[in-house]
Amino acid sequence: MKPLISIEAAAKALFSSLTPSDTESVSLADAFGRVLRESLTADRPIPPFDRVMMDGIAIDSSEFHGIGTEFLIVGTQAAGSPPLEKTQAQTCFEVMTGAILPHGCDCVIPVEEISITQDSVILSPDAVIEAGHYIHSIGSDSAEGSVLLKANTRLGPAEIAIAASVGKIQLDVSKLPRITLLTSGDEVIPPSQTPQNFEIRSSHPSFLIHLIESNTLGTCQHVHLPDDRSITSEAIHTALQNSDILIFTGGISKGKFDYIAPELSARIGEPLFHGVKQRPGKPFACWHDAATSTSVFALPGNPVSVCATATRYLLPALIQHLTLSSPIQHVKLAHPFHWKPPIPGFAPCSINNDQTATIHQMQNSGDYLCLAGCHGFVYFSQPQIEYAVDTELPFYPFLIK
Repeated sequence: MKPLISIEAAAKALFSSLTPSDTESVSLADAFGRVLRESLTADRPIPPFDRVMMDGIAIDSSEFHGIGTEFLIVGTQAAGSPPLEKTQAQTCFEVMTGAILPHGCDCVIPVEEISITQDSVILSPDAVIEAGHYIHSIGSDSAEGSVLLKANTRLGPAEIAIAASVGKIQLDVSKLPRITLLTSGDEVIPPSQTPQNFEIRSSHPSFLIHLIESNTLGTCQHVHLPDDRSITSEAIHTALQNSDILIFTGGISKGKFDYIAPELSARIGEPLFHGVKQRPGKPFACWHDAATSTSVFALPGNPVSVCATATRYLLPALIQHLTLSSPIQHVKLAHPFHWKPPIPGFAPCSINNDQTATIHQMQNSGDYLCLAGCHGFVYFSQPQIEYAVDTELPFYPFLIK
């Protein structure tokens, strides 16, 4: 490893090397969770007509002359039908919620505030009679041509509905990066197999693939490598040609079988950094291949180190790559906590109902059981101090908003 750099320097070097993703067009049905790369505008006023807001009757408010005034029902204005025309005084229309307001009317009285006798209507003494009552006026929400959704907006259920309302059945969105996850180690076997006493089951891919794909930040394929230099070299060559992002876990320290760092450096040059002054995750390294515009994240091998570095660096990098804004969140400690390490770092935590953070104690960076129930990591910038209850700290969540 090179001399350790600070967490801030590592983040700056990494994020400054990233390029925005390409744009692609997807159907409205496939756009959920994607990042919009065009502004969506109103193709007509919203609402597009004077919309009735309650079931009841529509009248001309100027024709109300006090308690006892009667109106003759001359028709029914159904939702989805062209507007009726009021042509006689002291008449009204029965109207349905969502219908266009009949021409010549300017007030809607809810059905709960009227009494109907044969074809006539008498209004309740409590009825409000004024122009515009229970009418959603044309253009009152938005004018035609106004921006409804800005570019670089994440498309959730509400945003999808807005797109549908203006007829956008195809949307320009950030293209999801093709991500290759390469794990290594002869001691690692698939979860479906029974390990011998010198083997462990693979867990890193389960965390990383779900972390990325549940946040709609990329599409992942996983390749496991034996501790063999020639196989590792060929796998790196293939992945660089067919991926936008490479993620490695383990094999980046100075062990006899740690081939990943030297092979990456031989193929694409020196890393942006290799070694960060943080705990857990000190061996974390990043490369950027200028020839293919591929970003490479080499995460340490221990489970908590993988989770911490992926949450602090990989997730924000993918968010930035997709042109999505993601301000750093902050939470307050639910209890005092002593950060013992002599360097800054990250601790797993769960978020309580009152939005405070409870720190999960871990034995070491291999203690993956401490991650159960966690929602992310908090950042402790000051080493070897006692943090008081309610101290506000940066928080890096597993799930983005």
